[in-house]
Amino acid sequence: MGVVLITGANRGIGLEFVRQYAEEGIEVIATCKRPDEAKALILLTDKFPNLSVEKLDMNSDEDLKVLRLTLEKSDIQLDILVSNAGVLLKESFGEWTRQSFVDTFDINVIGAAMLAQSLIPSLSPNGKIVQLSSRLGSLDFGGEGIIDADSYSMSKAALNMLATRLAVIVKESSQCVVSMSPGWVATDMGGTAATLQVNESVFKMRRSIGALTPSDSGRFIDNQGNPLPW
Repeated sequence: MGVVLITGANRGIGLEFVRQYAEEGIEVIATCKRPDEAKALILLTDKFPNLSVEKLDMNSDEDLKVLRLTLEKSDIQLDILVSNAGVLLKESFGEWTRQSFVDTFDINVIGAAMLAQSLIPSLSPNGKIVQLSSRLGSLDFGGEGIIDADSYSMSKAALNMLATRLAVIVKESSQCVVSMSPGWVATDMGGTAATLQVNESVFKMRRSIGALTPSDSGRFIDNQGNPLPW
């Protein structure tokens, strides 16, 4: 049935990806910064023997090295890599800080780039990398309606460029890299006013991921596979 690796799997969208893929009997590798504190994820490991958990701090080169070696030693090839881990640090213009931008880009962009560089060698010949982005990263969107999410939206625009670069890197293969917006989802990050429940968003994304082909590589799409403006 394949192997799926999901980052930021301790809550929200990442946790729901874990649950839905595990329920299908797919082998799932869930990663998060503090596995021992991820109570909801621990409960899922008790329920699903096809689920394993690995420590991954997106700021840690050592964690990435250990994860890569773990996959290599077990001769694991990833069919899907869901690069989900991210942060949203809310600050209004006039309250921006250098540190908030550094922290946001370090996880949302640099962490995602280092993850891809580390794990592409473990990607199956037809493997797929899904970078979870946002409509807020669309330049055509123009930033209208963005409230206290400036560093986040800028980081997602950069993440979209990362996806296009990775698509070029794997273009001679049958692999696929896309940037995907989950929609406005009711999570800790998305808030209670969001228009989508997390299970609905993830169901739609999984269906779209399953339909991806190499010809889709380099696209920016929504949770139903429709193109989004850059």
